[in-house]
Amino acid sequence: MRLIRKSRLITVTVIVIAAIIVIYVGLSIGGARKAMEILRLPVQGTPASVGLDYRDVSFQSRDDNITLRGWHIPGQGNAVIIIVHGGFQNRIDENVDTLGLTRELVGKGYNVLLFDLRGRGESDGKGLALSNIEKDIGGAVDFVKGEGYASEKIYILGFCSGAAASCIFASQNSAGALILDGCFIDVPTMVRRQAVSFGIPEFLAIPFLPGVLLATRIIYDYDMVNPIDVVGDVTCPIFFIHEEHDEYVTLEETRRLLAASGNPANELWEISGAEHSQSYRTNSREYIKRVDNFLSTKAGGMSME
Repeated sequence: MRLIRKSRLITVTVIVIAAIIVIYVGLSIGGARKAMEILRLPVQGTPASVGLDYRDVSFQSRDDNITLRGWHIPGQGNAVIIIVHGGFQNRIDENVDTLGLTRELVGKGYNVLLFDLRGRGESDGKGLALSNIEKDIGGAVDFVKGEGYASEKIYILGFCSGAAASCIFASQNSAGALILDGCFIDVPTMVRRQAVSFGIPEFLAIPFLPGVLLATRIIYDYDMVNPIDVVGDVTCPIFFIHEEHDEYVTLEETRRLLAASGNPANELWEISGAEHSQSYRTNSREYIKRVDNFLSTKAGGMSME
């Protein structure tokens, strides 16, 4: 009788453990898909809606030749700003108001390239979070170089995961300057906080995080690179922008990025009252003033044609 009960107990235990494993694996795969796969949002509007002249452009991503599409908006100077939108957005990033931002930058004389990362907006390919960074941003840089812009006059302005991608790109490639708005410190921290924003309690998100990250590696061949680990390899000046009420990035984390960058030319600006990557929306005049001042004093600015 004892042997039968013991056998039943072992059987039940094995079934429970197996069920837990299946649930854990299933939820980890689901979490990986949620974190990695990006739905395509349509591009709604053009620079003409904010009174700007523009040119439709397309160019090839670096190495794998995926067609990326965007707009080249001319300014009066010899410097160009490449805007890298957030991961789940496209070139018209409503969270940031990239069209309004572009209008203000052009007003200061900067040329602007607004483009869609692959799988976003009108660009070809499949959108995956923090993937193909070298290829997509590299393609944009190669395009503006082909338009005649000198390397030291190519500035990259990234938001959220676009900021992280810009940081990672610049750690291996040259640029005139980086402006990182809402750049997170590492992928695990960002995934955990995104889960919380989706309504998942943190005490549940934390145990599943290793499984989610493993699933992204196995299913999507995602090779995790954290900004905190590579920001010290960026040689150009960096302007870090942090919002006071950013639910994804803390001020202490942004300060850690600044410290790890190791470049005395780098600066950090915290804007009060703003939420994640919404500094321009909160105080557009101050935003443009500070960005322009940083580029003028730390990156050589531009000359007027």
